[in-house]
Amino acid sequence: MGGASNASTGSGSQGMKHSLKAALTTLPTLPVADPLHLSCLNTRSGASTGVWLVVLVPLACLPGLYNTYRHCHPLPHLQALLAIQVGVCGAHLYQEMCLANGQKMAKKEEGQQKPPLLRFLTHPYTPSLATSIAISLLTDIHPVLALPLTLLCSWLLFRVTHWLFTTFPGSFSLGEGAIMGQSVALAVTCSLHGIISRILWPQKLSHAHEISLFIQTAIVVMSVMVGTIYSVPMLRVPRMFLPYLCVCGVVGVGLASLLLGEWVPLWLWELLNFSPARLFLLGWWFLLTLFAVSITTWARRKNHLPTTVLRKVYHVVITLVFIPGVLLEPSFLLLAATAATMACLLLEVVRVEKIPPFAEVISQAFTPFLDEKDEGLLVLSHIYLLAGVSSPLWLTPCPLGEAKVGEAWQANAVLPLLAGVLAVGIGDTAASVGGTYLGQRRWSGTKKTVEGSLCGMVAQLVVVGVLVGAGLVHLSLGGWGRLLVSAALVAVVEALTDQVDNIVLPLMLYTPLMDL
Repeated sequence: MGGASNASTGSGSQGMKHSLKAALTTLPTLPVADPLHLSCLNTRSGASTGVWLVVLVPLACLPGLYNTYRHCHPLPHLQALLAIQVGVCGAHLYQEMCLANGQKMAKKEEGQQKPPLLRFLTHPYTPSLATSIAISLLTDIHPVLALPLTLLCSWLLFRVTHWLFTTFPGSFSLGEGAIMGQSVALAVTCSLHGIISRILWPQKLSHAHEISLFIQTAIVVMSVMVGTIYSVPMLRVPRMFLPYLCVCGVVGVGLASLLLGEWVPLWLWELLNFSPARLFLLGWWFLLTLFAVSITTWARRKNHLPTTVLRKVYHVVITLVFIPGVLLEPSFLLLAATAATMACLLLEVVRVEKIPPFAEVISQAFTPFLDEKDEGLLVLSHIYLLAGVSSPLWLTPCPLGEAKVGEAWQANAVLPLLAGVLAVGIGDTAASVGGTYLGQRRWSGTKKTVEGSLCGMVAQLVVVGVLVGAGLVHLSLGGWGRLLVSAALVAVVEALTDQVDNIVLPLMLYTPLMDL
């Protein structure tokens, strides 16, 4: 009797377990980001996945959490927390892309199902919820605004990354595509926050904040314009493209004028005449542009310079553009670099979509920039170079001031702002020249030489030494040691990586320089 009772109890217990399991497995499934499987993904040939690149942007933004930048509240904290979020989401995206269809099908056939709590914790949008809580606690941004911002940031990351791989197959490695997606998501989200804050809580803006707000408006308008062009095929027809471009320009000027409280053409004129240093920089940049155009034209006609040498000439030119700008007018340089990058992106859209009569001319002009990493539909070498050297200006936690040479701000901030110039303009160029004329020992599996890497590292240290000797940078003995290790690491990565070094190296050097 007791045995029968125990058997009955056991059978009832088993039945309850089965019922509970069935109930859990029938819970509605949370929506997930559309996966792109690596087996179906046409990444850049000859390059590894480069998954480690997903941590570079978050690491570069982490200094925004330092107390040093508390006076710039809330933008540094917002940018840093959103960067951590896109780093976590980038890792999730990599997992989704690299999880083969066969593994998922096997799990379905075996009946394996994640518990609801685990499904929630591993959901692609869960980091958005955690980040919105952190933003609400660490900044004065209300949760009602924080949550939509974090959700938008994650959505943009997934959407843009998938769009890049499906629209431009063969143009990116997995890590490069993730960096592009992270950068767009961060830029658009932070720009929208700046515009919304200006509308809801208007206050008097400093000159540096005016430049930041103008750039944020341009980023949002440019993003909407490009997104619309590729969402509405009719806009890519030549007779529609130029009118739509003009409409977007008028809308952008109108929106920026409302936000700044001043007519934008007049504001730009006052901006150019703000100081004699800006007029000097404009003249200097104009001369460098003439030099670059002249040497490109001469090289194409005479066919004397190899493409590699011509590209290094542009590295030197961009170094000469950025060093005076960082020393004299960093905020003005930020505006100019952003405008140049957007112009290059717009020209690339015209070239890819074959919009007459400009597409053919642009294709011929971009030919000297081509290297072995330019595959697929896109030509990105020149954009990578400009964006890599400009990235420290975009990532700096506080709006750039107008301090002149010799002031305290300049001595503390100039070295991180020159991270891109040091890594790409000086280090990469010196490594190429040194490897060509002095190279004897090659790094395993590459064409790069150990002597070239040493030349690149020494060149960076020499330039920093000149800046220290001129009183433009303050560096302690411990700081020199950390700089030496950072320059050596960048030199080794430049020699061994198969990813786009113009983007990777500035991000790698910027992070340790912010801690010096």
